[in-house]
Amino acid sequence: MTDYLILPFTFVLSFMACRGVIHFSRKLQWLDHPNSRSSHDSPTPTGGGIGIVLSFSLAVLVVFANTTPGFNHYLVLLFGLLVAAIGFVDDLFSLGIWSRISVQCLAIAGALAVMGVPAIQIYTVVIPPGLITVALAGFCFLWFINLFNFMDGIDGLAAAETLFISLALFALSRTNENPELAYFILLLAAAVSGFMLLNLAPARIFMGDIGSNFLGYLLGVIMLAGTVNGVTSIWTCLILAGIFIIDATLTLLYRMYRGERWFYAHRNHAYQRAADMLGSHGKVVVAATLINLVWLLPLAIAAHTIPDHGLSLTLIAWFPLGLVVWYLQRRVVAQQ
Repeated sequence: MTDYLILPFTFVLSFMACRGVIHFSRKLQWLDHPNSRSSHDSPTPTGGGIGIVLSFSLAVLVVFANTTPGFNHYLVLLFGLLVAAIGFVDDLFSLGIWSRISVQCLAIAGALAVMGVPAIQIYTVVIPPGLITVALAGFCFLWFINLFNFMDGIDGLAAAETLFISLALFALSRTNENPELAYFILLLAAAVSGFMLLNLAPARIFMGDIGSNFLGYLLGVIMLAGTVNGVTSIWTCLILAGIFIIDATLTLLYRMYRGERWFYAHRNHAYQRAADMLGSHGKVVVAATLINLVWLLPLAIAAHTIPDHGLSLTLIAWFPLGLVVWYLQRRVVAQQ
């Protein structure tokens, strides 16, 4: 299980699989064509998530053939493949929202049944696992899968966010002497890195719904495993994912407030507005990475160290992010 030579093979397999997808996408004209909601201006191969799903799944089956990362990885991976499959079908045929949600709910219910849910600590009060925490975990899990899809709109952003969250949780898992979970997380980072080489601006391939849905699901699984097994607190996870959570959630609420059809695709997220302002996808990814490393990571570590104050630290971490989203949304309204 500790044979780290699997990591470069996972990276190379992901990269080569994505190169193969690029070739066949161009041959079969499976391209993401620009439209009024797009943040790119030329037809680009999509479906790069196939490389991530393939390389990660094979690596997990090999590495954990005789052990586990702390949960039944066969079932959890099976549910993840269901999420990826419905994303792939949606990439091809543009399914309705309820078809996707139904399969995602099934996968989430299965994952929660396998892994359980953590207790939630709010200052000195501890809410034990029960119907309330299960319902809350299920809702948050579902929202996280979909917000990850919403935030995959410019080159490199979703891959960079995945690497940040996964590597931060990897470090915490290693510190808390949970090497099996740490290795599971590192395999995901390796698979995403192979794809990311081809997704940085200007992107040669997009991950598609198959990739964004699968990554949202897996990061949710990793966060759940970390909190259930006592590796870290839910507050640490919420802080690490702060950029995606705040941008997606506030943008959705703002569109609902304005009476817009919020369930239709759009390009009014703060990160898309920032890309327009800066004239660059790469600059937005660099800015998001700096925010993650300089602002969110120290606060996440603090929440990990003193979970009693996790709620306060989460609000502190999220507040300036909310101001940035509000500012960029106001600019959108002013320009309309």
